[in-house]
Amino acid sequence: MSYPLPTRSVLIILIGLCLSMAACAPSLSPLYRDYEAQTDSSSAAPIDERIETALTDAGWHLKSAAAPNAFATEERKLSSWGLYSVVASVEVVPLGTEYVRLYIHPYRKYITGGRGKIPYLNKSLQRSVLKDLTRAFEQQGLQAIGTGEKRDEALTAR
Repeated sequence: MSYPLPTRSVLIILIGLCLSMAACAPSLSPLYRDYEAQTDSSSAAPIDERIETALTDAGWHLKSAAAPNAFATEERKLSSWGLYSVVASVEVVPLGTEYVRLYIHPYRKYITGGRGKIPYLNKSLQRSVLKDLTRAFEQQGLQAIGTGEKRDEALTAR
């Protein structure tokens, strides 16, 4: 028994359905950002001081970090959604003297007391965490360059 091949209109509908589903895919982003340290006269302070100043200027409260060269912050509540609230902490690590990596640790805190790690940054989390931090970092001479892939693309383009 053989089945007839789909007609052209059925193929067009299937392609349109696939394209519309792809347009609904969320925009996800990794949990870190890289910053390049500018070395002009206005940012002559050591990188550690610039990081600490930027974090406090952006309103994050520092706490002791697990690694000796890292800077960690306390959790900060970003939003509440009834059954859970979204909190985040950040960690900043200098990568040599040229780059700084900002790690973001977002969690959902449920009303039952449980916690769930958020494995990616959506647009609202990016705005909540990165807006003030990026502005404070740029005031300290740390220019945002995005993720590691973007940094590597910029290095190969030079």
